[in-house]
Amino acid sequence: MKDLHIFENIRMPYDSNFKRITEAESLAIFERLAPEYTVVMKEREEVYVPEIEDELPAESEEITGDEVEYRTFYLDDYQVGQINDMGRGHRVILANAGAGKSVLLLSKAFKYTGMYKGSNVLLTCFNNNLADSYRFKKSCAAMTGHDRKLYILTLHRLVAKLFKECLGKTIDEYATDEEIEECIAAIKDGRIKIRFKAIFIDEVQIFTPLWLELCYSLLESSQESLFLMAGDLNQTVRSQSRRGDAPWKKIADGKLDFTGRVKYIEKNYRNSPEISGFLNRMLTYMNSKLSELDMINLDEFEYDTFENGDSKNVALKITTEINRGQIKDVVIGAIHEIADKYHIGYSEIAVLYPQKGNRLFKYNFLYWVTEGLKQDQIQFSIISTPEDGQKVKYSDTRGVVLSSIDSSLGLDFRAVIIAGLYPFNYVFDSNSNAKKLSSWETVGKLEPDVKENVQVEMRKLYTACSRAREVLYVLSDLTPGTIMDDIIKNGEK
Repeated sequence: MKDLHIFENIRMPYDSNFKRITEAESLAIFERLAPEYTVVMKEREEVYVPEIEDELPAESEEITGDEVEYRTFYLDDYQVGQINDMGRGHRVILANAGAGKSVLLLSKAFKYTGMYKGSNVLLTCFNNNLADSYRFKKSCAAMTGHDRKLYILTLHRLVAKLFKECLGKTIDEYATDEEIEECIAAIKDGRIKIRFKAIFIDEVQIFTPLWLELCYSLLESSQESLFLMAGDLNQTVRSQSRRGDAPWKKIADGKLDFTGRVKYIEKNYRNSPEISGFLNRMLTYMNSKLSELDMINLDEFEYDTFENGDSKNVALKITTEINRGQIKDVVIGAIHEIADKYHIGYSEIAVLYPQKGNRLFKYNFLYWVTEGLKQDQIQFSIISTPEDGQKVKYSDTRGVVLSSIDSSLGLDFRAVIIAGLYPFNYVFDSNSNAKKLSSWETVGKLEPDVKENVQVEMRKLYTACSRAREVLYVLSDLTPGTIMDDIIKNGEK
């Protein structure tokens, strides 16, 4: 589709010098006519370091084809084929990071919204930042008008709206299981009447069976209805799943048959070959160890389905055994190096960390890094939970993006720095007792729930590294010989 020039013969009689519109203008027009076959990405090419106290002008979200901040890209033939595969019923797409499943989900949502005008279509996920990126892309598309009813909501925002608008009740930001069960009961007895022609769920591996049951109960009863879930079992960043127990298998009390309805996508659109090679080695080693400890069943799902990416290759840098007292200076130095050496703007760099800090270890990673950025007058935006600082919406970020790994799920950046890993030397049990992960034998002796927490930490490390498109720096202050240090070093080989 990249060679398609459907507007090249357009003439403007009032402009004698006009020959043809540019490729950027063609893309912008095509994006408005068929948004399901394009993807809009937020990009900046120039290295620009504003004074930290300066206020940047607000950016427009209108796409004309001239902006450097936002670019439109055609989807390839494979992606278009997936979008046009109009299978009905309930389906699952499993894909490792970089396979473009979020792009496919949004494009399919656009497709259904256009096909069934006037019908409700729902796209839901867990992560607020991912939902915000979806809404940004929707605002760039021609998804307007009373007959285009595409709703993009996080799961908890969906529940809150159902309670407020259908039941006249207000609940907290995060619904409890009891409130979700009350919501399901209200749907079944007719107090909540809204239904959706198609429901798309992103990052399904994070959803509990109860959350999925709620979504499924909102689906229209018709042959044209679609219930499509997409996710990556290697990116389970919350303690929800259990071994051999995919959450979607419990929808409708396990009565739904998913035989032949699970599709794997292997292609990697995001990562450069060097980065995807590192991810492959790390992922394969990690899953083999989990299998040896009987924590996952490799025969149940294709955990290691992962092709090397072919994006522009820029840099991969793995630095281990950093002194924890020097981590701030190393991170700030890495930010300068990426901007200067690779000509990547500060606003295209993300620093991802497991948690903002840990009082037990006197480890205050986010505070250290923000102080370093202020000292060097580098603007930054925090997109994690409000507890981490002054959170901003992903679409409103300025300067270096600081985010917890959890909050980065579904997002990607030209350059990513993974740091603040020292707490991954340990895992915490239900009583908040720290247990050092000094060896794989140590993991094998842990209680089942604590083992699951260890697996979540491993998946978070993989998730963070997979956010990088062109440049990945892993700056580790982990203790040598611990299992997370072992995973990183095996990926580096």
